[in-house]
Order: sequence, then structure tokens, then C-alpha cells
Amino acid sequence: MRRPARLGLAIAVLVVAVFGAYTALWFVAAGRIEGGVAQFAQSLHAQNLDLAWRAIRVGGFPLALRVEMSEARLRGHATTPASEVEAPLLSASARPWNPLVWQVAAPDGLSAAGTLAGGAIAKLTARRASGTVAVASKGGATVWLNIGELESEGSVHLAARDADLWLIVPPHPPQSDTEPDIGLALDVRALSLPAVPAPFTNPLDEFALGMTVMGKIPSAPLREAAAAWRDSGGTLELNHLALRWGALRVTGSGTLALDPDLQPIGAFSGVIEGYQVLMSALVAAGRMRAGDAQLARLALAMLAKAGPDGRPEIATSLTMQNGEMYLGPVKLGKAPRIAWK
Repeated sequence: MRRPARLGLAIAVLVVAVFGAYTALWFVAAGRIEGGVAQFAQSLHAQNLDLAWRAIRVGGFPLALRVEMSEARLRGHATTPASEVEAPLLSASARPWNPLVWQVAAPDGLSAAGTLAGGAIAKLTARRASGTVAVASKGGATVWLNIGELESEGSVHLAARDADLWLIVPPHPPQSDTEPDIGLALDVRALSLPAVPAPFTNPLDEFALGMTVMGKIPSAPLREAAAAWRDSGGTLELNHLALRWGALRVTGSGTLALDPDLQPIGAFSGVIEGYQVLMSALVAAGRMRAGDAQLARLALAMLAKAGPDGRPEIATSLTMQNGEMYLGPVKLGKAPRIAWK
């Protein structure tokens, strides 16, 4: 046999061997997927989360590992009754050489339901969703979802063009109030509200926030869970807040907690542009008297400086205490009150 022929045969044998080894490894990995999903679901129990499904199917050979779940459901038991997210079909795919990062999609949409502080059930539906789940080797995960055409059902009707949602699950439950229980972030665009005070109009351009719940929230009815979380020193760290609504621009961060009556208290710092519009809206909504608003405008004008775009902005603080809200030294009126059931 000539040397070129022998070389070609050797290469062919090598290719067949490599492909055979890869095929074997792929099927070994695929065989472990279902057990890995079950193990991941088990790890969520430490965060009071329960992941379940009706059926699961694994495929995607040769360049992907693909999992499809029918009737997938993620339920949170931190409060009673539980909150949950459901999808008729949930698909996830990863590269065999990087099985900790998954691309996920809910092509038939999804729905979410939860209990508000007043006891009302809130339900949210979306026509589509896609994103990424990155599972940490030592436990926990980071989830990002882009959700399209959102709409709420219930006593308050909301709708949005689309939103990004992030969920950060730590590798272990918090052992003290200085450790995170869960991290959440949300960026909603073109949000339509049921009613807006003049001079604002629908939709709200963009609303974004990022927050971290510090301290463990026990599994209990909502009021009891909130009280136990407060008593153990739990706080809500507002890492980022941004709002764009016409001429109004707000950015800030701060810390929120609950007082002895389970009402919000907190201190935030940030920048406000278009505060005149905010004053007008508070008057139109009946949250502030016209005379008080005029005095507030004068006081805030003394604090305002030209921003990057030349428009006046205020770098100030927002505080909530004793049921009142203050923007710097200016009293804005009553703070939102939580009607616990």
C-alpha cells in the first residue's frame, strides 16, 4: 500500500475514532441530563423554590444538548399561598462542552401568579419568553429572560411592550441578615397604566430596578413571613432604580425595611430631572395641595443644578418614615401604605 493511501486510511480511522468517542460522550452527557435537571430542581428547595414538569425529552445530537419540558412550573413557597410561573412548553439547549449555560425559551408564552400584600391574587401573562440560565458549579443560578407582550389580570390592569427579568439564586440560604436570600432585577418598557395623573400620559417610557433581599424570608402566610423577616433584621437593598416618563427622569438607590406596623421605611439617594412635572402630577392625583406644591417648587429650584443636557436636575434624597415621604427637605405627602391581609 502506498504511503498516501496509508496516510488517508489512518486519517479516516482517526476521524471515525474521534467521532465515535464524541458520540459516546454525547450520549453519556444526554443520559445524565434528566438526572442533572432533577438535581438542579432539588437544589432550589433551599431557596423555597419547587421546579416540576409533566414530561421531559432530551435530544439535539450532535452539536447540542436540548431538553424540552411540557407543563413546566416553578413555584415559590416563601409566602403562603405560593407564587408560581407556568409554561405549556419550555425548551433549553446547551453545548455539550459547556453544560452549565443554557439557552431557554417558552415559545407558547408563560403565566405567573402571586399574592399581593392585601391578599389579592395578581396574574401576569406573556406571549413569548426567551433567555439564559447559568448554573453555578457550587449551586445556585442566574436567570435572564426577555418577555414580550405582557398583560396583567385582576383588579389592576397593566400592559407592557416587553421586559427583561433577572433572577439570582445564591448557592445556599442566608445564615444572617447580611447575606442575600435572592436577587431580582426588572426593566419594563412602554408600560401602560390603568390611570395616570396629568400631565403624564400612557405609556410610561421605561421603569427599571434591581434589588437584593437580605436575610431569609420564612415560609409562612405573607404577613407572618414579613414580620419574621423584619424581626430578624431583613432589609431590601435597592441597588438601582431608573424611571423615564416624558420629561421626568429619576435614578437612585437605597435601603428599604419595615417598621413595627409593617409599613415601609427607607432612605434613598438619587437624581431627579423634571421635578416640576412630578409636582403637577402629585397635585392632580390629590397627593399634594397646590399651595404646598408651589412652595416645594421654590425650595427645589434652589437645589437644582444644570445636568449633562443643560436641564435642571436635583441630586437629593428620598426618605420614608412615620408614614410620610420627603424629597430632600420637602414633604411630598403620605407614603404608600401596605394593606396586609
